[in-house]
Amino acid sequence: MGMKLTRNISERIEKDFDRKESRVVVGPRQVGKTTILKVVAKRCADKKIPYVYFNLEVPAHAEHFARPMKVVLEELTSKRQVVFIDEFHYLPNATKLFKAIFDEYPLIRIYASGSSAIEMHKHLKESLAGRRLLYRVFPLSFEEWIPSRSKVRLPDSWSEVKVPQRSHTLLRDLLDDFVIFGGMPGLVHEKTAEDRKRLLLDLVETYMQKDIKALLREEDILSFNRLLSIVAAQEGGILSEMSLSQTLNYSLRQIRKDLAILQQMFLLSMLKPFFNNRGRELKQMNKTYYFDTGIRNAVLRDFRPMQDRDDKGALWESFSLAEMQKNLGVGQDIYYWRTRRKEEVDFILVQDRTPIAVEIKSKLSGTDIPPGLRVFLQQYPNCPMAVVLNNDIFQKVTFDGREVIFAPHYYARLIPGLFRS
Repeated sequence: MGMKLTRNISERIEKDFDRKESRVVVGPRQVGKTTILKVVAKRCADKKIPYVYFNLEVPAHAEHFARPMKVVLEELTSKRQVVFIDEFHYLPNATKLFKAIFDEYPLIRIYASGSSAIEMHKHLKESLAGRRLLYRVFPLSFEEWIPSRSKVRLPDSWSEVKVPQRSHTLLRDLLDDFVIFGGMPGLVHEKTAEDRKRLLLDLVETYMQKDIKALLREEDILSFNRLLSIVAAQEGGILSEMSLSQTLNYSLRQIRKDLAILQQMFLLSMLKPFFNNRGRELKQMNKTYYFDTGIRNAVLRDFRPMQDRDDKGALWESFSLAEMQKNLGVGQDIYYWRTRRKEEVDFILVQDRTPIAVEIKSKLSGTDIPPGLRVFLQQYPNCPMAVVLNNDIFQKVTFDGREVIFAPHYYARLIPGLFRS
């Protein structure tokens, strides 16, 4: 089925069409970066704007850029046009090229995409500050995925924290399925659960074979595979680099390097703890999450349905984090909070040093404020409100003069918007 997916980020990229900075679209393999570039290319075609499209994984296209810089520049800029460069991290002198075009040829627009931040850092040696717009592409959000399965609509505001029971039941079932297989766009075209499993396992294999292998020595691959599984099994937990190093019999330096690789390939999110005192934030351990629940389940080779799992809590956290990340506003960051006495709140969304506390639960029988959240709200009077995501309860209550919203997990995407409401 040729299901056409609408990606929210495409709108954002199109809105910036008339700006002169180079656009760099980044994210892991297979999250839809090429499709997004092609959407913009089609817009150029519709508007009769001339453009050229290169994919540097195609040898003939790579050859094109292997010529002297002067020749490449002359050719790209000989007429007013939009230049698309897919997999641009194969370009040995990307910064020079982008800089020259930005400074000397203001009418030329560049769109580039890349899968590995490591390669990009290597090629974007000099700063492109002020000369580039960076767009991070994630797998599909629940909102983007739903049309491939149903006509049911997600709530789009908090004004009524209530969805009709029939829609809620349907959304719950769809969400259980979405959390098991995740949001990789290719899955939308797979008919059966078996096909989806196969695709996800192939993808993990591709990340390992194509991207990670290039960065590691052969003898490190096995340990790296084990690291992937341990991190997946500890999803949402505090990751101790020291205990990882003991388990894998690996130096601390190597563990840090491997975790950095996973982050730079956009495969892992690492959250720092939240403190009012900035200095203390750096000394603490991080909480780790895979960028997609389906990829995480593929690493563990565990696709059991939600009701049969003992890692439900971690999966709900991972889903909620990803939904918030896909909708973050400028200058918003996500942390976690934990005290020495082990009181904790899953996520703290921060804008201008103002926190909103977010707690993730699966089953809840009532609107009792979770203990960690209580302590946080008492300790941080500047926290204006809190959200408790859960399976079934929709309700707004007041605690300590602040509003606490109880809502189903599928409201996660609306949380970053609370600062604007």
